[in-house]
Amino acid sequence: MKDSPDVRERAVIEPPKSDRVLNVEIVGRTLSEQFPELPLRKIERLGPGWEYEAYLIDDRLVVRFPRYADIGLGVEVDRNSSNGRGPPHIFPILMVLLIRRQPWTSAWLPRARLGTRVLVGAVLAGCAVMTYALLRDGADAPWILLGRIGRYENLDSAVQVFLEDVTIAILFVRLAGAVGPRWATVVVACLFAVGHVPAMLSQGATWLELAGLLRDAGLGVAVILVLQRSGDVVWFWCVHFCLDMTQFTRISGVA
Repeated sequence: MKDSPDVRERAVIEPPKSDRVLNVEIVGRTLSEQFPELPLRKIERLGPGWEYEAYLIDDRLVVRFPRYADIGLGVEVDRNSSNGRGPPHIFPILMVLLIRRQPWTSAWLPRARLGTRVLVGAVLAGCAVMTYALLRDGADAPWILLGRIGRYENLDSAVQVFLEDVTIAILFVRLAGAVGPRWATVVVACLFAVGHVPAMLSQGATWLELAGLLRDAGLGVAVILVLQRSGDVVWFWCVHFCLDMTQFTRISGVA
């Protein structure tokens, strides 16, 4: 005896029954514990799949929870739908040096005394984090911040920040050769500031907040001038990464 079309359709489409209890309250509580920086203004259930159940957070971020205990108890974030950092996708920028057979110094990556430069950067980063902890109301102690920043889970962010700095160096050196260092400094600093616009707009930034990018452009000019004199991004990468991480609540402890 053959099954009816409805029975065959349900057998193919309907996923197996979940052995875990999932609802909006549990999702909100779990996300608050694992991602305290998320505002969690709105949580909407999108529906189940074969192994995961999806929820939409604040109309912009999709998270997937395992439906079965043997998969795990964590939460998977679809970073393509979020404004957080994803895996770095600009690694091919380094191919510019390899394909054109240009020296690493043209990306402000000299090979000499690498250990010393990393040590100098680490010391400067520690001083920067200490200053942040002293000046920022509600921030945790600097040694606690440094311990959180140094966790393995932040390695992808460290790689991304490093590649951002190398990209700035590669772009500046080549622009400087075409239009001169002054115009190259202005152009790269403006691009550095404008790069924050998409994320800010997706978060509902006001025009006043967008105008604050002028300050970032000015900061970019100062940074590029210092990097141009040193010809090295390694030490700056340490400082840049540590200060970048303090913007997250899970690092700074600031509510």
